[in-house]
Amino acid sequence: MKLQFHIGKYVKDLLTIRTIIIFLFLNLLSISFIFCQSDEYTMKAVALEKISRFIEWPETNSVNDSSKPFIIKVIGENPFGTILENIYSNHKIKNKPIKIEYISSTGEIKDCHLLFISNSKRSELGEITVAIKNKPILTISETKGFAEEGVHVNLLIINNKLRFEINETAIKTSSISVSYLLIKVAKIIGSTGD
Repeated sequence: MKLQFHIGKYVKDLLTIRTIIIFLFLNLLSISFIFCQSDEYTMKAVALEKISRFIEWPETNSVNDSSKPFIIKVIGENPFGTILENIYSNHKIKNKPIKIEYISSTGEIKDCHLLFISNSKRSELGEITVAIKNKPILTISETKGFAEEGVHVNLLIINNKLRFEINETAIKTSSISVSYLLIKVAKIIGSTGD
């Protein structure tokens, strides 16, 4: 009986340590930086990979096929310039090489793992969120109000720090799931109360 107590305490201590490490890691996303356009978009580009670490795609999704790339699509005006290519030309997401595509229409969304929705698509946001509903596509944006409209993760600059919101309801209606560790450090929008 005493042994079980020590094992339970050991597991609890490991979970606490793991939570602290992940919390500190995620706080790297919110490091203050000089408010310069390229620095801002470098931080946001890096955040795409960091956030993806805490997302699970369905077993049947191509994200689990190591012979296929992890596909990031940017819909609308490209705010990153060449930053995505510069960062991800030699890096991986989910242990896969990354393919970046720039698209302009909702019909081009299919077959991607992560969709970055540009502010220029504000008028089409409803159409975009309907197109990806129930699909294993993580949506990320950077525009105030987009999380409330159904985008999964919204990146925001608050007091010169990179922060993010998660729309819990939108996540639950998709076929992806988010680690509770990421949810713990985000501002939650559209909580389902589950």
